[in-house]
Amino acid sequence: MSPGPGHHADFSALPAQLPFTPPRSRSLTRVLLEPLMLPLVLLLLALGVLISSLQTIASGNRLVTDSQARLTLLRHMVTDLSNMENGERGFVITGQAAFLEPYTQGRLDFQGHVAEYRPRIISERQRRHLTRLLNEVELWQRDAAEPEMAARRESLNRAVQLVSGGQGLAHTVRAKQVLADMISFENTRLTGAVADSRAALNRLRLLPLGVLCGLLLLAWAGRQVLRLLARYVGALTENTRRIASGEYGRRIEPLRVRELDELGAQVHQMAAAVAEREQQLQAQRAALEQVNQNLQQVNQNLQRSNGELERFAYVASHDLQEPLRTIGSYTELLARRYSGQLDERADTYVEFIMSATHRLKNLIQDLLVFSRVQRSTRTATAVDLNTLLSEVRQELQTRLAEVQGELHVEPLPTVTANRELLHHVFLNLLGNALKFRDEARAPLVGVRAERGDDAWVFHVQDNGIGIEEKYHERIFEAFRRLHHASQYGGSGIGLSVTRSAVEQHGGRIWVNSAPGAGATFSFTLPDQPTLTPQAEDT
Repeated sequence: MSPGPGHHADFSALPAQLPFTPPRSRSLTRVLLEPLMLPLVLLLLALGVLISSLQTIASGNRLVTDSQARLTLLRHMVTDLSNMENGERGFVITGQAAFLEPYTQGRLDFQGHVAEYRPRIISERQRRHLTRLLNEVELWQRDAAEPEMAARRESLNRAVQLVSGGQGLAHTVRAKQVLADMISFENTRLTGAVADSRAALNRLRLLPLGVLCGLLLLAWAGRQVLRLLARYVGALTENTRRIASGEYGRRIEPLRVRELDELGAQVHQMAAAVAEREQQLQAQRAALEQVNQNLQQVNQNLQRSNGELERFAYVASHDLQEPLRTIGSYTELLARRYSGQLDERADTYVEFIMSATHRLKNLIQDLLVFSRVQRSTRTATAVDLNTLLSEVRQELQTRLAEVQGELHVEPLPTVTANRELLHHVFLNLLGNALKFRDEARAPLVGVRAERGDDAWVFHVQDNGIGIEEKYHERIFEAFRRLHHASQYGGSGIGLSVTRSAVEQHGGRIWVNSAPGAGATFSFTLPDQPTLTPQAEDT
C-alpha cells in the first residue's frame, strides 16, 4: 500500500523493525461472551423449566389415563363380586336355577376384568393387592359359594347351616376390603398426578415472563457487544487508515483485546515491511522509467525500419515488372524468330528462360498483393457475400472448366467487412482447392456459413489431397511450400495473404484436414471488425 498522490512518506525516521509487546488483555471470545452470559443462562433455565414442565404434564396425563383405566376396572370388579354374591344368595334362598345366571355371568366378567387389569400393574403393591383379591375370591368360591349351592340342591336346611357358619361372609368382606384398598391407592396416585400437572401448568404460566426478561437482557447485551465491536474496529480502522496514508511510523494504540492487539501488531510490522518495499520500489521505478524510454526509442526505430522494408518491397516489386516484361518480350521474339534455326540445346535454354520469367512474374505479382494487403488502410462496408462469390466464380470459371470441378455455394449473409480483403480470402481458398486436387476424382468445393455468438463462421471444404496435421499451422507462413514448384505452381504467399486479411478484421483462420481426406478451411468474421493494417515481423 503506497501513500496517496502528492504525498511522500518520511522513511528516514522509521526504524528497521518496530517491536510490539501488547499489554495484558482479554480474549475477543471473552469480551463478546461476557455480556451475553446472564441472558443466555436465563434462557437456558427457561428452556429447562419448559422441558421439565412439559415432561411432567405428559407423565401426569399418562398416569391419570392409566389410573382412571385401573379405577374403572376395579369398580367393575366390585360390581362383578356383588353380582356373584347376590346370585349365590338368591339361589340358596329360592333354589331356582334362574338366580345362578348373575353368579355365572359375574364370575366370567370378573375373570375378564382381572385379565385386563393385570397388564396395567405398575407397582409391586398393586401386584400384591391383586394376588390377595384373587386368593379371597377363590377361597370364597371353593369353601363357601360352591358348597352352599351344592347343599341347596339337596335341602334348604343343609344350605342354611353352611351359610350360618359365616365362612363365606368373611371371605367376601376381606375381598371387598382389598378392592377398597386398591381403589384408595389408585385415587391417591391420581390425586398426586393431577397435583403435579397443575404445578407444572402454573410454572408454564410464569415461563413467558422469564423468557421475555431473558430476551430483553439478550437484546441489551447484543447491543452492548455491537457497540463494543464498533468501537474496537473503528479504532483499528482509523489507525490502519493513517498507516495506509503513509504514516508508517505511527503506532496503533492497544485496545486491550488480545486478538485485535495482535492484529494491530501485525499491521505495524507490515507497515515497516511496506516502508522498506516503498524505498525499493522508488529505486526500481526510476530504473523502469529509464528502461521504458529506451524501449520507446527502440520501438520507434523498429516501426520506422518495418515501414521502410514494406515500402522497399512494394517499390522493388513494382520496379522489377518493367525489366521483367522486357526480358520476357525479347525472349519470346527470340523463340519465334530463331526457333528451329539454332541447335536443340539453345531451344531448351530459351524455354528455361521463358518459364523462369513467367514464375518470376507471378512471384512479383503475389509480392505486390501481399504488400498491398499489409500496408493499406481499410474501411468496412456492407458486403453481400453472395455477389462477391459470384464474381470469384467468374474469375475461376476457366480453371473450373479445365479440371471439371464443381463449386457449391450455400446462401451467404451480408457482413460488415472490407470487400477487397474478402475477395483475396475467397479467391485464394477456392483457387487452392482447385489447385491441390486429387487426380483420381473431379474437384468438389463447397462454401457455407454458420452463425456464432458474435461472429460469422465460414467454411471452405474440398475433396483434394489433404494436409498432414503437423503442417496445419506452417502452411499460413509466407513463402511456405509443401510441394515442389514443378508439381504445384505458386509462390507460397496465398495463405499468408488470406490469414493477414482475416486477422485485420479481428478474426482467425484454421484448417482441419488429413492426407487423402480433403481439407476444410474455416475462418471467423466478427460483427465489429477491427480493420487495422498489420506489419509483417522482420
